[in-house]
Amino acid sequence: MSNVHLFELINAAPHPEAWQLHLAIALAQWLIYLLPAGLAWAWLRGDRVARLDIVGMLLSTLLALGVAQVVVHAWPQPRPFALHLGTQLLPHADDPGLPSDHVTVFWSLALSALFTERFAVWGFPLLAGGLAVGWSRVFLGVHFPYDILAALPVAGIGVVIARALRPATMPLVLPLMAIHDRWMTTLRTRLHLNRRT
Repeated sequence: MSNVHLFELINAAPHPEAWQLHLAIALAQWLIYLLPAGLAWAWLRGDRVARLDIVGMLLSTLLALGVAQVVVHAWPQPRPFALHLGTQLLPHADDPGLPSDHVTVFWSLALSALFTERFAVWGFPLLAGGLAVGWSRVFLGVHFPYDILAALPVAGIGVVIARALRPATMPLVLPLMAIHDRWMTTLRTRLHLNRRT
């Protein structure tokens, strides 16, 4: 099935139901903000191993976004509205759309989480979240379906590179983690003393 035909099946009608439009916009624009909040919560609640896992997940995501930029520059693909296709219900810059950065973030975090000790349980919810975000962005007319699907191999490449770089990055990360742990211990001690006074 062609990219355009799939797009036409998913893209919204010119006047969708209000609940569909609000749901799609919430998924397309706001769901991604739960990721930094969740990672910050996990960082603060986690132990040293959990924080090292989070560093690996973030590195995978940054590398995947870097790979996405290479794809964008090597093979720029227009968005549907640039080709005057479908219904656009979300304002967006007219830049290349393949792969979707939003979905790349979700899926690189998901795939990297599956390899961690503490956060493997996050993997499938993050994959599902990325799929929901991808659907919403096609529904709203700012991506083709293949823009969404392309995020999966790009995310996978980011995870593979991050895991290959792990032996080289650990000597840099571990001293920074030690400094972080000392600061956190000092901060907790001061907070504890302030509560007692």
